[in-house]
Amino acid sequence: MPTSLHAALAALLLACFLPALAQDTGSAALAADIAAHTPMMDNLGELCDGIGPRLTGSSQLRTAQAWAMRKLEQYGAVNVHLEAYDLGRPWRRGRARAQLRNANRMTLDVVQKAWTTGTRGVVTADIAVLDAATLDQLRAALPALKGKLALVVASPVASQEQQRDLARFRAAVDQAIDGAQLAGVLLVANKEGSLREMWGSPTSRFKRNAGIITREHAGMLRRLLARGVVPHVALELDGGFGTRPVMAYNVVADLPGTDPDAGMVIVGAHLDSWDLGTGATDNGSGTVVAMDVLRAMHASGLRPMRTLRVVLFSGEEQGLLGSKAYVAAHRPELPSIQAVLVQDTGAGRITGFTDMKVEAWYAALSKAVAPAQALGPLDIVYAIGKGSDHDPFFEAGVPAFAPIQDLRDYRSHTQHSQSDTVDHIDKSNLVQAAQVMAITAWELLHAPRLPHVTAN
Repeated sequence: MPTSLHAALAALLLACFLPALAQDTGSAALAADIAAHTPMMDNLGELCDGIGPRLTGSSQLRTAQAWAMRKLEQYGAVNVHLEAYDLGRPWRRGRARAQLRNANRMTLDVVQKAWTTGTRGVVTADIAVLDAATLDQLRAALPALKGKLALVVASPVASQEQQRDLARFRAAVDQAIDGAQLAGVLLVANKEGSLREMWGSPTSRFKRNAGIITREHAGMLRRLLARGVVPHVALELDGGFGTRPVMAYNVVADLPGTDPDAGMVIVGAHLDSWDLGTGATDNGSGTVVAMDVLRAMHASGLRPMRTLRVVLFSGEEQGLLGSKAYVAAHRPELPSIQAVLVQDTGAGRITGFTDMKVEAWYAALSKAVAPAQALGPLDIVYAIGKGSDHDPFFEAGVPAFAPIQDLRDYRSHTQHSQSDTVDHIDKSNLVQAAQVMAITAWELLHAPRLPHVTAN
């Protein structure tokens, strides 16, 4: 469809709800510009199809960061720069192979868990199931699995007391597995349709011989065991670590406000991705939305009272490393942050926000999204939504919010899998998300000061 026809249709559709936005000309202008002029789909093509997957510490992520900085400067941003933090040794993917040596002798679909050392050659061992619901059950089960390839069908879940210090709990789980003298570990993907899945972090203490297999192949191994046939598997994983520690980076860009003393609103997303797919829904979509909020504001000739800051984090997939580093480096200026908006749950329509269970924030968010209700409906839900780069800000008491989105096939298929590609992006959903994020940010840029609170 010609671009001019796209714009005409967008303008016609927008006219249907412009009256609802009329109370705020800034919000109306942002919605209209994004509907008619957004380059988000082109940007996703350049980012995901052109540059590709963006593993933290990789040259592809650095290429993507340079690309994003050029785009943001073209869109009118100033003070566009990189901020560094220590990543440690980077990780590279290598060959991963697993072969069943008995029964049907199938080749198993396996990928190496990120930030593990690999097998350093071929390891052969019998499969044994590891099914532990608690840390105590894990410790009790591991001695019998010495020399085995442990097929992990259930991992320990933290008790209510252990949840108070999840980092310590997870370290204890990793330490128990690492000291168990296993031949290796096979984790199981959660995705449907024989899709692969990826996770891993430099903060994990368990770094040896860990692969991830599809749940269909895990099911076959369990059925063999149930019939009394012990699967004997040859495993080779030759990914590993770089020889030297490196720095990782966040991209930071500003659209200055008219009042330099009024503080800022941060709109963010993580630019890094896992490397099985090209990171379109996790989180190329959030990235191009954040960039388009700034672009539309500048293109519409709008000058916010507060500064709009766009931050494209890295290291999110490894445990929010970039946002934690940002909060640590900017601690003196945290009181000046009015709010943080981070989009990171796929490319579906936004249906609302969680208020993080802070009453004063509920009222402010309700007012901020009101001009966008014609794009909804949009609900403000009394809940703590966690799991992405707004978390470290929230833990520091800063008003920090993530939109609730229509997940579509995000959890079941695209997230962290090889199917995370531009094929799963619907432009109309992307436009709606950008409009809601832009309007909410615009309103917060001018709203009365939100209180900072002690995190729950």
